[in-house]
Amino acid sequence: MGLHTTLYEIENARMASPTNKVSIRLPNATLKVLKKKADEKDLPLSSLIVKILNENVLFDIHLKPLPYVILSQVLFEEIIKTMTDSQIDKVASMGPSIVTRLFQISRWEYDVDSVIENYFMMISKYCGLFQFKKQVQHNHYHLVFETKLGTKWEKFLSIFVRSILESMRIHIDLESFNDGIIIFEFVKREF
Repeated sequence: MGLHTTLYEIENARMASPTNKVSIRLPNATLKVLKKKADEKDLPLSSLIVKILNENVLFDIHLKPLPYVILSQVLFEEIIKTMTDSQIDKVASMGPSIVTRLFQISRWEYDVDSVIENYFMMISKYCGLFQFKKQVQHNHYHLVFETKLGTKWEKFLSIFVRSILESMRIHIDLESFNDGIIIFEFVKREF
């Protein structure tokens, strides 16, 4: 599996592939934490370890091709709060250039389905900037981004996502953001 492998392909391969039994040595402190976490999640220890390994592999494949900075949510919120509306517009409009660069490096197709799966879903899962949900029926898309980072971040995220969608020649039929919920609806047209 190369860098262009999608989350769906990895999950299907994991489910379809046979397993092997391996023995590993873990520090006692690590094993204790893993056992506690497995009990909390009502999972067998081996399932939790496989889940953690899969998530880390997926993180490396999807998010490491471009440099990211990890910072506290409090600091991030303060940075966004200090931005003017024109700064928010300018930076958020960079969405397509950031995402297309990631997709070029990773050799992924730059289309709406791939962006949803390889970008929006991964950022939602690992970065904590928003929760993302999608509903797709035929070619009708309903994308929902939920955040608790304030109105300036809502505006930023709305512009960021809109600019990405528009860069793929998506005509947005509905865009709304209110009280931490940002919704985009559109029909994917075949060219």
